[in-house]
Amino acid sequence: MTAVASAPASIRPDARLRLTGVLRSEWIKFTSLRSTFWTTAIILVLWVGLAVLLASTAEFGDVPDTEELRQYLAVFPATIGVQVGILVAGIQGVLAFSGEYATGQIRSSFAAVPRRLPVLAAKSVVVFVWTFFVSLIGVFASWGAATAILDAKGYATQFDVEVLTALLGAPLFVGLVALFGVGIGALVRSGAGGITIVVGVVLALPTVFLLLGGFLEWVGDLSPYLMTNAGSVLTSIPGNAMFGDPAIGTADALLTLAIWAAVPLVAGAFVLKGRDA
Repeated sequence: MTAVASAPASIRPDARLRLTGVLRSEWIKFTSLRSTFWTTAIILVLWVGLAVLLASTAEFGDVPDTEELRQYLAVFPATIGVQVGILVAGIQGVLAFSGEYATGQIRSSFAAVPRRLPVLAAKSVVVFVWTFFVSLIGVFASWGAATAILDAKGYATQFDVEVLTALLGAPLFVGLVALFGVGIGALVRSGAGGITIVVGVVLALPTVFLLLGGFLEWVGDLSPYLMTNAGSVLTSIPGNAMFGDPAIGTADALLTLAIWAAVPLVAGAFVLKGRDA
């Protein structure tokens, strides 16, 4: 009887792909896209540009030089670019997944990783890490540029643990919005549809709640838990009156953002398992 040679482990049906391999593949795909570097350039240029513009035009007149003002001057110009960052990052997250459906590349991805969920996990990690570090560069480059301009104008800034925490909250906020975008992209599979949802949640929803909050009390009660409003808490300093009085604490804001990011990711995971590519 002739023995049948066993198939190499690399082509056995039960062979398990390592997550590190899927991560490497998704990293190569993500960094090979021209759109990745265009969106990165947009985030950095606009983020630093807004900080420079704000610092250059800032005038506080006879406002007393207090610790609150020095903290505000250190944080607000450096984090003003978050509003641009979250919008671009959310769109980039959508395109990271929906783009593969548009080109048909998703079939190759799922042929290589039949279980599918590692693809979603790897994309999520890659998009979050890239967006977080791009935003980290943006916020500290903005802080350095704005601080130099303000110092030259005679305004002192302060750098302490509270300021550092607020500065680090900015890239964390942007990264979580990017994860939200990935989940939406996996859920709706359409670039146009996904971008519409992200823009609606990030830009339109806070405006709608602001308008309705004066008439409906329950709308005003829910407003702090919107993604944009919760994220603004991460980029402020609790107890500093110049940042306003947030309705929720930092821990609640972080939990809120995590839920916003997790819900579409979990829903997208069910969709991936239940639908054909």
